Amino acid sequence: MRWNIFRRKPQHRDQKGGDGSPGVSLAREGNEQIQRLSEAVEKEPWSINFLQLIWTAGPVTVIGLYGGYYVGYGKAPPAQTLIYFTSFTVLSGVLGLLAKVIYNMTRGQEREDAEENFRETIDKLADLILGVRDLIVDSQDGEARQREAALQLLRKVNLSAEGVAFACQELTGDAELARLLSRIDTYRRAGLYSRVKDLETSYRERIETALVYLQESSPEAASVLRERFQGKAPHLERGVPRDEHFIERTLAAIEEDNDLIMTLQDVEEMLILAFEMLCGREIPMLTFHYSGRWRLAKALDTLEDRRSRYRIAQARGSNRIRALASYLVDQDIASTERLPSGLAAETLCERLDEVLTELAARVHHLASQVRRGWLQELPELRRLSDILGASAKLYKSARTAYQQVGKAHAALLEASEEWNRLSQDLAIDSSRLHLGPGRRGLRIIERVTRLDNEQRLEISAQLAHYMRGEQVERRGRRLFTRRNGSVRALTIESAKRLAIEIAVVMEPYIHLSRPMVQRGFESTNATYLGGLEPDMSASEKVALGMSMAKEVEQDLGPPAEHLAVVLVRHYQVALSEGAQEFLHSTYGARRKVLEVIGNYSPGEARAVSFLSLRPPLVPKPRQEWYRALVRARQQLG
Repeated sequence: MRWNIFRRKPQHRDQKGGDGSPGVSLAREGNEQIQRLSEAVEKEPWSINFLQLIWTAGPVTVIGLYGGYYVGYGKAPPAQTLIYFTSFTVLSGVLGLLAKVIYNMTRGQEREDAEENFRETIDKLADLILGVRDLIVDSQDGEARQREAALQLLRKVNLSAEGVAFACQELTGDAELARLLSRIDTYRRAGLYSRVKDLETSYRERIETALVYLQESSPEAASVLRERFQGKAPHLERGVPRDEHFIERTLAAIEEDNDLIMTLQDVEEMLILAFEMLCGREIPMLTFHYSGRWRLAKALDTLEDRRSRYRIAQARGSNRIRALASYLVDQDIASTERLPSGLAAETLCERLDEVLTELAARVHHLASQVRRGWLQELPELRRLSDILGASAKLYKSARTAYQQVGKAHAALLEASEEWNRLSQDLAIDSSRLHLGPGRRGLRIIERVTRLDNEQRLEISAQLAHYMRGEQVERRGRRLFTRRNGSVRALTIESAKRLAIEIAVVMEPYIHLSRPMVQRGFESTNATYLGGLEPDMSASEKVALGMSMAKEVEQDLGPPAEHLAVVLVRHYQVALSEGAQEFLHSTYGARRKVLEVIGNYSPGEARAVSFLSLRPPLVPKPRQEWYRALVRARQQLG
């Protein structure tokens, strides 16, 4: 009898869940709740809290009540009053402890999850920076690969004298010059710069010959190596120069739906930017309030704002439609020849429609076979129906995003026409930059772009969610994506898609699409991250990132020079000698650079013209996709 009772319970589970999977799910959910409860309880120092409760409810309450009652009434309090206040204190203390436990189970756990997302994001961003650097080297062949690897070595602050010599030999092929550079670097480390100058002077002709030859193939490597021969090495305070216009290229790749515009160096810069901002980097910026030709200035501001909105909308649609194509290729539903990475968005949408329609037909056919009794097709039906469901969801989100692109595109065209009209009407007039008191002139405003703690946690949560979806993980010393069924190494396409996602996620917080923000970032050096190593723990990466972000000096000279260029070229303002002196004395801008900018004629400015790209037309999801899913669900139960 008892045996029959225990036999019924498994049968009941089978009726509920078929293969018993719901029981596993409930067990996992229950284990999570128990773990949260235990963590919340363990955080409370019960021994101390219990002693505090006894002390408060016992001697403290009795003494306080007895003394206060005696002072007020001139006699001892009755026993009922003592019992009342003691019970009140005990119940209040217990309720307070329960409130703390409940908080730790809800909001406290959410805070811990946010902090874990932050650590995970920093950990993976650091690995991705190293992975992209390896991709940069791997994407080149022969001598170019050798030069790129040597250049990355020379950028390291703590590179030994032997390492410097090795990099020099890799770049020049001259063993004697390599030994010379090793001696120069040794003297530099000892602070003997007079000997550095002696050696550099003695071998100057040979050094120049090697550098001129290297200049033809790698100007950047020649520049870095020249500084090494002069006894100059990278400094933590200076940081690392950024690639010029890397944000512009990233946004242009989004706007023109062509990731070939982006380079792997741009991907690295975007990863470093996200890493240093999450680690607390503060970026100084110079903005201005301009009075005079205000209609032209306002029109350009409106144009730039509309353009930034269009780029962000384009990013959401493009990133999702390409993620769908990558997903279908990874699941072996379509070949890379049919859905290549460089395909235009409009053509890609057409091919995705064909692929998903064919997939729906396969699902419908398998469902019919299963209905006829071909049960061996059940696993394949389940796999394909899951893929079709996920693909339909991605397709729908991409279509919604592209609908917003159409509205942003129309607003961009309207602003562009207004700018062109005003720039032609006001082209004859001239304006000069006025300083000092008065209603007209330039008012420069100093600002600092940074993320507060809540923003850092919010951004890291979004990036962590995206990287989990992409299933980015490290195995050994290499990064991989797509763990389920089709593991592959980190690719150029997935790296670029991640950089675009970073731009989209960070836009609401630091407004990357605004020209003044782009000028601010690109006119400052990036945080030095040469100390990153593949074997570092997440905590070590966080500590390194935060310490390096604090080391970079705040130099307003380059932002002032960029601001002068914008004023002269875009707003057609004449940079007078007084304005040049003001920018030099106040912000440290270089005189020679300001003189070159001041010699630029405002009349040479060309009218701004934007390529009016129509967003791709993404049709509605086909009804046969959903009918196939319904048919499959009916057979799968």
